[in-house]
Amino acid sequence: MIMKKFTFLLLGLLSITLPGASKVIDPVAPVDTDKQVYGLSATTRADGTPLPDVNAPLSLQDCIDLALANSPTMIAAQLAAQNARVNLNLAKSQFLPTASAGFDSSYSMGASVHDFGSSGADASVNLSLSGITDLARNVKMKQTAVEQADLKVQSVKNDIIRNVRKGYYSLLSAQRAVDIRTKSKELYQDQYERTSEYFRLGLRPKVDVTTAEVNLNNESLRLIRATNAVKTASASLANTLGVTTPNVLTVQMIEDFDSFDMTLDEAVKAAYDNRPDVQMAQLDVRLSEMQVTQAKAGYLPTLGISAGYTKSGNSGLYLDTEAARVGVSLEIPIFNAFRTYNSVKQAQISLENTHNSTRSLLNNVFLEVQKAYIALNEAAQSIPLAKLNVEKAQENMELARGRYNEGIGDMIALKDAEVAYTDAELSLLTARYDYGAAVADLKQAMGTF
Repeated sequence: MIMKKFTFLLLGLLSITLPGASKVIDPVAPVDTDKQVYGLSATTRADGTPLPDVNAPLSLQDCIDLALANSPTMIAAQLAAQNARVNLNLAKSQFLPTASAGFDSSYSMGASVHDFGSSGADASVNLSLSGITDLARNVKMKQTAVEQADLKVQSVKNDIIRNVRKGYYSLLSAQRAVDIRTKSKELYQDQYERTSEYFRLGLRPKVDVTTAEVNLNNESLRLIRATNAVKTASASLANTLGVTTPNVLTVQMIEDFDSFDMTLDEAVKAAYDNRPDVQMAQLDVRLSEMQVTQAKAGYLPTLGISAGYTKSGNSGLYLDTEAARVGVSLEIPIFNAFRTYNSVKQAQISLENTHNSTRSLLNNVFLEVQKAYIALNEAAQSIPLAKLNVEKAQENMELARGRYNEGIGDMIALKDAEVAYTDAELSLLTARYDYGAAVADLKQAMGTF
């Protein structure tokens, strides 16, 4: 009878499956390609609130939110931080007792008239601590690893924000360039029509009409390239956001950028204080120092503590036997073939190497901040001059057009004036968005956003 019960119990356990485990996946089943291509991006933030619709007009903050939610690099960093916390919990669990319970039963059938069987049960609680100080140091090291993982998440976040800002500005710049090229094409179209009418009236030679038509066609080609540049910039930004869409992103225009008022020394100090990689390097030094201490612990005695309590019985679930034990051990190292000595030396060399790497990092941080600061100042100084050039080029173009319409100017001078005006507008556009990109680079170099 007992054997039959255990047989049914075993069959019942084998029949248990996880939810959804019985679902059969057909490897050759058709795949929804639209969903596969356009449905891979996240739709909600970490707090459950919905993300912006990628097909709606997007602000800079919308783009940042999308990128942070969809970036594989960010997800990997967050998973690494979660894993670091699990490792910390595992290290802390060494200080906790363990408990177990068991039940066994057997049934024997022999040649004798009577069959027989037996059963038993036990429950126990145990605690074993070998090398308490080593366990404590291991917990401390795992805590430091958690801090490093959190800093890595922040570092990845800073990189993503910087890349989104630069991609956003690149798309705005490309869209503005299309506006400039469109206006320039309209000027050439107007010039072509005027020249054709002057030729019909006998006021201008045929060569002026041909030249005006060539100028119009060339500007049309430039407009086509500018339009394609918008599509390319949109695709690059979408990739940075971690989304896939066949449409050109619609982003909100930014006319003015925040001014940046900080000296180079202040920027460098902010970088040393805030950059995650600098803080991670400082944690590396702490870890190396812990490893030296841990290696030196090999010279010290090892203390172990163990305790346990057990109840058992040989008749069903009735526990009528109990036992308790407490043990303390002390192991004194005498000679281990210089392994401890060489471990200490190795840890000290690793510590010195970590200090050297930290010094190298600080030098690189200074250089990165300095270069970003120089680029920012260059862009800031270029904007007023570029604005002045636009005003002068527009004035010169209007004068050249008036001279041509009065018959005292030629087509070449007019074309040069129109080209100079378009180039001046594009230079101002480049200077403005270069400034925005330089601010993003400097803030990323400082570790602040």
